[in-house]
Amino acid sequence: MNCRTYDTDHQLLVVTLKVGLAKRQKQHSIPPLNLEELKEEKTVQFAAEVTNRFTALEAAHEYVTSEDLWKGTKTVLLEMARETIGSVKSQKKKEMDIDAMMTLTQ
Repeated sequence: MNCRTYDTDHQLLVVTLKVGLAKRQKQHSIPPLNLEELKEEKTVQFAAEVTNRFTALEAAHEYVTSEDLWKGTKTVLLEMARETIGSVKSQKKKEMDIDAMMTLTQ
């Protein structure tokens, strides 16, 4: 056996660790906006409402940090978009029945 011994007051310590990873929590996603509505007459209404909100946000610009300013900008845009153009409704996919599958395979 190859080992050296030294006179020391340290005591040997053996540890067994079991490390596990934490599960990631799902983030709430923002529903996609209905951009088709912007091609119609709602574009002018959306632009006017966003401009009105930004004038109020600019008044408080001097007392706000850049991060607070970005959060305010983001919330203004998302709120106005949801109110004016709305979000895309998710459509459930229809399940195909066996007869339809048979006609497609032939």
